[in-house]
Amino acid sequence: MFVGAVSDEVLASCLLSSHALAVPSTYEGFGIVYLEGLGFGLPAIATDAGAASELITHRENGFLLPSHDSRALSQAILALHQDRQRLASMGAAALARYRSHPTWQQSVGVIRNFLQQQIR
Repeated sequence: MFVGAVSDEVLASCLLSSHALAVPSTYEGFGIVYLEGLGFGLPAIATDAGAASELITHRENGFLLPSHDSRALSQAILALHQDRQRLASMGAAALARYRSHPTWQQSVGVIRNFLQQQIR
């Protein structure tokens, strides 16, 4: 589904009604979109270019595919479509990964502590 820019409420509704999140970009510096999808229990389909691998473990909570490989992308989507048990287990792993990720408050706390130590 391609919807363009939407409100937070519409985005949440889209994610709640989805089975997977496919964002096969050519590069992601952090990939907050993957983290958001994981929080909705969506296995992520991403490329191995950039930082997606810091959130996605290939074949556990999603797929890391080579950039520009449309065949691998279609195979990953088809694999989840054909094996609902796999989709469910990868979705559970996605949610677990999301829950293990530091919150924004925790991340800011680490940065604050680091900066305070540098000032001393």
